Amino acid sequence: MSNNNNNNNNNNNNNNHLTAYEIKRDERVKRNRIILEKLLRNNPFYEQTKISNDDLETKKISKVFQKKKIKKKIDINEDDLRRSGRIRKLPSPIYTTFELNDDLGDLRMQQSKKRKLLRTFDDEVNDMTKTKKKPTTTKRKESTQPVSEQSLKALNAQLKHVYAEFLGHKIETTDGALKAAVVRELAPISNPKFSKMSGIQEWKNCVVLYVNVGDKYGNSYDNVFTQCGGCITWFAQPRQDEESSAIRTILSTYDVQKKDLYSCDEMKDKALEEEEEDGNSRNKKISFPNWPVHLFCRMEGDTYTYCGRLKALNHEENKRPMKFTFQLLDAPLLRVSPHFLELVELADGDT
Repeated sequence: MSNNNNNNNNNNNNNNHLTAYEIKRDERVKRNRIILEKLLRNNPFYEQTKISNDDLETKKISKVFQKKKIKKKIDINEDDLRRSGRIRKLPSPIYTTFELNDDLGDLRMQQSKKRKLLRTFDDEVNDMTKTKKKPTTTKRKESTQPVSEQSLKALNAQLKHVYAEFLGHKIETTDGALKAAVVRELAPISNPKFSKMSGIQEWKNCVVLYVNVGDKYGNSYDNVFTQCGGCITWFAQPRQDEESSAIRTILSTYDVQKKDLYSCDEMKDKALEEEEEDGNSRNKKISFPNWPVHLFCRMEGDTYTYCGRLKALNHEENKRPMKFTFQLLDAPLLRVSPHFLELVELADGDT
């Protein structure tokens, strides 16, 4: 009795601390429990489950009424076991096996093999016919556009002046236009039109080559001197062939016979004599022997040195770009020039 009195006292004390809303809430909860118990007594499963008030408070009533599903164990052969649960119950597929040399029916593979066989057959036929038929060469069409009067192709280069004044010497300039300095000495007029990027210039009476034989670090280029400065190798532009006008001019030096060649001493004497007679006039008609190919060389970043006349010794016509080997006809005079000897020191192929 004392315990019940204590519980009632505790409940009364707790009720004293509750608000009016909380007291009404507890009364509704008790009323709802009484109603719920009456409903449960009418349920046939109530006696079996014996749901207590504590079970109702923890909200586990729904779990009590759920029937437990008992899973049947299925014997599965471990050899047929699949990892994927989605396809585990499906019957195992039957894979067809092929031998190594079986035809898998790949149409693309068959077509590629046929094309390869056809190509090899065509190559063999072409090799057989090459020995019988001579290759036909198509001539390059020359430009029909009129040449400008200011263009180098319309002007005669003043070779006598350059030969007399600059053979074996640098053509100095203060404006940094190294190729333009050479053109100023060669041109009979001021401000002619020319390409600053091209290493080969076509004039009306000759072809001029601009060649770099080394960089500022002392590394040699593909264009090198050989035979102690007596020869030099040179590569044409990739688009040029034997039908190009500049290349035809270079090839014309093959036809010059030794008896028709002026020595470097004779050329120098003629140039100096006519230079004195002409004075400052460059428009006077001169008898200085014209030569079709001339060379200007430099190291990278340096000014050009005039290296005189070139005569073609041989060339590789089937190579692109075409490779030429030239003889420097004025090498005896050039070998006493310190500017020329600096260029020859970079010659990898010197013998």
